[in-house]
Amino acid sequence: MSGGGSTLVTDRLELAPLTAEALDAWIVGDRERLEALTGARFGAPPSPPPLMEDALPAMRDGLRAGSEGEGWGPWLIVARGTREALGSCGLRGKPDFAGAVEMGYSLYPRFERRGYATEAARALAEWALEQPGVTAVRATIPAWHTPSLRVAEKLGMRQVATAHDDKEGEILVFEVRKPPS
Repeated sequence: MSGGGSTLVTDRLELAPLTAEALDAWIVGDRERLEALTGARFGAPPSPPPLMEDALPAMRDGLRAGSEGEGWGPWLIVARGTREALGSCGLRGKPDFAGAVEMGYSLYPRFERRGYATEAARALAEWALEQPGVTAVRATIPAWHTPSLRVAEKLGMRQVATAHDDKEGEILVFEVRKPPS
């Protein structure tokens, strides 16, 4: 993985932080504006990937409030060869008092089961662990969401806690820590 400015580049993917303006366009389904702002190709209509619809407005509002900072919010996952938007991944803000950041990822169903989520999540986790003050990257995953659990496993994350959510049920907390220096 290499970084060109704020873009992360892997063998098959580019990840770029999303702006509040791009999230606005995504939320309202303005494909032309979204493609102009991101340089990616979206399906019609350009709806968010599964489980992201409710999160996009909060992410946008966080960016507008300046609480995130570049890279600490949502990132767009784009196929390098075709410029297709595959989904998104992101961090839920800057590190907490213990140095942990929370990561999430979601792909459009037609791009699942090709290793893209693992490749994108690995690039973002590596980027986060290189940032000052970050000691761990966490993922909170519903126990029933097998594809996300597999991604966490492939990243070498270990389960560190269990929680309960009234809507999602049992939530498993996974973590990968920065290697000691």
